[in-house]
Amino acid sequence: MEISSEKQYNQSIGKFKVLSSNAGVGSIITTKSGFFVMPLSVSEWAYIDKVNKQLRNDNTKTPEMIANEAGVDTINDPRFVDFLKREQRVENLKVLVEVIDVALSDYNTFDHEKHLLYKRTKESTGHDLKPEHFIIPAVHFPRWFYSREKKIFKHIDDWIVDWKNISRDKNLYLFAPPRDPYTKRTYKDKDIYDTLVQIPMLLICKQGHISDIPWYELFCAGLDNGGKLNALSVDHGVDLFNYECKKCPNGGRHELQWIENRNSSESWGILKCKKCNEVVSLEGIMNIKPLCPAETPWNGLGSSENKCIDVLGNKGVMQMALATSNSIYYADSFSSLYLPTGYSEDISTMSRDIQEVFKLLSEKWYYKALDKNPELSKEDFCRQTDIADKADDSGFNITDKEVKAIINAFLNQEETAATGDSHEQYRYEEFKVFSNHSESLTDSNSLEFKDVVIDGRLKPYFKKIQQVETLSVTLTQLGFNRVMIPIPIRRDDGIIVYPEGQHIYREPAGDVYALPANRSLGEGLFFELDRNKVRVWVQSLGENAQRYNRPEYELGKSLKQKMDMYGAPEFYLLHTFAHIIIKELEFSCGYPSASLQERLYYSDRMLGVLIYTTDGAEGSMGGLVWQGQSALISNIIKSALQRATDCSSDPLCWENEGQLNLASCFSCSMVSETSCEQRNLGLDRRALVDDTFGYFRDLL
Repeated sequence: MEISSEKQYNQSIGKFKVLSSNAGVGSIITTKSGFFVMPLSVSEWAYIDKVNKQLRNDNTKTPEMIANEAGVDTINDPRFVDFLKREQRVENLKVLVEVIDVALSDYNTFDHEKHLLYKRTKESTGHDLKPEHFIIPAVHFPRWFYSREKKIFKHIDDWIVDWKNISRDKNLYLFAPPRDPYTKRTYKDKDIYDTLVQIPMLLICKQGHISDIPWYELFCAGLDNGGKLNALSVDHGVDLFNYECKKCPNGGRHELQWIENRNSSESWGILKCKKCNEVVSLEGIMNIKPLCPAETPWNGLGSSENKCIDVLGNKGVMQMALATSNSIYYADSFSSLYLPTGYSEDISTMSRDIQEVFKLLSEKWYYKALDKNPELSKEDFCRQTDIADKADDSGFNITDKEVKAIINAFLNQEETAATGDSHEQYRYEEFKVFSNHSESLTDSNSLEFKDVVIDGRLKPYFKKIQQVETLSVTLTQLGFNRVMIPIPIRRDDGIIVYPEGQHIYREPAGDVYALPANRSLGEGLFFELDRNKVRVWVQSLGENAQRYNRPEYELGKSLKQKMDMYGAPEFYLLHTFAHIIIKELEFSCGYPSASLQERLYYSDRMLGVLIYTTDGAEGSMGGLVWQGQSALISNIIKSALQRATDCSSDPLCWENEGQLNLASCFSCSMVSETSCEQRNLGLDRRALVDDTFGYFRDLL
């Protein structure tokens, strides 16, 4: 397709990819025309900026008022907002804004006046939303290009100057995508220009910064080292960005050319000065280690932090990477299962009357009843007692909704001990809702579930299986890193600290009032393994327990740390079970495994998994829950386990002893990485079905 206008250069990205490792703020996206671009900070997104300004000037507005006035949809999940305020220290965060979904035409254009948000805002406020309201801005990155014909090699800013000086049409819209002003030819009275070639090489550091290679300084440094780059690969870093360049022997600055050369010794080619013919080979460029200038181009070109310092207090050192490399971008995303107020209300934040009733219930009423019936459980006491009536007798008037919150806190009070792991605690709050309730509250339309009668043969292995008829998951991005996935740090006091990485917003944390997020509605199946049975199984492993003491590589360090904290055999068991059920559901209910996702509840106090699908996935809603019927789910589990005993890659798969993966491959228990929370790591079929130590071996 011949692109000759800025609008045609638009790139369509799904709304759920915008907050992911595929296309998040600061990532590198390959466009349809083959060029690389970088999405800018959410502070540059028109609709996020608009909401931020509204709340900054008047933070009394409700989410409904904001949505109406700013032309956005907001997401109601106060538990998630409170978590982000603590975790990200954005103490003024008020609202999560739904990422706007935009569909482009066949010509990559977008008629914003046809969008539902435009029409809704026009009708309710009379104001028009501008086209940029719907657009996520991006810039070219890397920013160095060369001409196929002239071999001229320049920064895009210099190419723009050339375009304005040489092209007959000064309109920069026709410069998109970047075009070579030296290649003009005329066809039917229309000027046509070839596109430039973008160099797919850049520099990244472990602190999350990213920079163009300073090609001019690199050329000068190479000349000073005999035309080679070997001297620039020292581990402590070379100050390449501030390198003092000598003048070209023929006067002025060197005029760089990019000369391709596919010889084995010079596969990257060479840099050449057009004026003096001096040459620098790019052999060894992968090993250069320049000091990091702390650039943050996603915050706007030319932006940077004051300095780049690594965790040891040393100056940050960069490394070369290709624009298509996975190491360019590791998104730190976080998702939340919406919990209606009645499940998760913190009594300490409620009114004094409610706190007093909770105190009476937990310290007086229940223990007085125990004197008469020592076998009375908390659940039976709450079921048999009119808490509202007893509260009224004590002089407290509370609503039915407040009674539910009090009872919920009372039933869970032994399990609410503070944990040093904020992420684990957040998941645990969700786990308790499923584990401690046989069915959902009657007024919780956003979360509906009920217990399934477990088959007698399965009962020893599972504490609970539930059909989750309705659920809502909200996802946002906490930040991102480069080079390697950040590893949580356990302090001496037991607190787990999660590295923040680079932020997706530009302003100080105290000025963040809104963040983008995505919400998905769906359904699922919840499985909770019997912890006592699992504990006995782990103890029975004997020497086989060493099987799960695996060395980790870079990608698996975070998972290995978690398994060291909460038990490796338990994780292999839970995670592999989740995967074989996902693969079995692919056969039984027609959902491709890529449309199903796992939500693992794993620590020393929970062991369960929610397998769910959301709107937009292939397959009809209701199909997954239907499979949760008692007879069907029993057959699914048994069939999945039977299928796990055999793999087309056996015996190689069965006998594999890699690092974090053991008896596992894509033929048997690996699934799409969009479905897996742990990048298909920590899997072993033998933990389930091995005839000597498998957890389910007696069931088979």
